Amino acid sequence: MVEYPDEELVNLVCENSEEARDMLYEKYSYIIDIICNKYKQSAYYLSADLQELRQEAMLGFSDALVSFNQDENASLHTFITLCVERRVRNYVRKNDTYKMKILRDVYSLDFQFDDDSSPLLNTIADKSQDPLNKLEEKETIRELKEKAEQLLSPTEKELYELLVNGFTYDDIAKILNKNPKQIYNTAQRIRVKLKELI
Repeated sequence: MVEYPDEELVNLVCENSEEARDMLYEKYSYIIDIICNKYKQSAYYLSADLQELRQEAMLGFSDALVSFNQDENASLHTFITLCVERRVRNYVRKNDTYKMKILRDVYSLDFQFDDDSSPLLNTIADKSQDPLNKLEEKETIRELKEKAEQLLSPTEKELYELLVNGFTYDDIAKILNKNPKQIYNTAQRIRVKLKELI
C-alpha cells in the first residue's frame, strides 16, 4: 500500500475522497481510542452513553480533517488531538449539567426493571410493593428466625438449614450420616415447634 503524506490526504478529504479519509482514520484512530479511554470513567460516572462518547470523538476527528490549515504551525496529529479532545470534553461537560442529571434519573411509568417485572406504574399502584410493607415483612421474618433459633436444638437447626436450602431427607441423611427415618422424625418435631410460633 502506498504511503501518502498527510497534507496530500487532507487535500483529498477536502475534495470528498472517502479513501483518503479512511487512510487518515486508519493512521490516527489511536487518538480517538486514547481520548475515549481518558474520559470513559467520567462518562460512566455521569451515566453517559459510551457509544455517543465515541461518536463525538469521531465527529471531532472529521472536523479536524475538514478544518486543518496546513499554513499553521501545528501538525495534523496535534490538530486532530485538540479537536477530538475538545469535542469529547464538551460532550462530557454537557452531560454534567443539572438538567441532564435529572433526565437520567427519571423513569417512564412504562419502564420495566427487567423482562419478568411489571411496568413501574403497576409497581407504584401495588401496595405489596410499598417499601414500608416490605420493611415490616423483613422485620417479621427476622423476628421469626430469631425465635426459631431459640426453640430449635443444635441438631434441629442444622437439619432446618439443610431443608430450607432444598435438600431431600435422603440427601440430609447422607450428609449427617444418619438414618432417613431419624431425619424424618426430627423434621416433624421442627414442624410442630415452628407451628407454635405462627
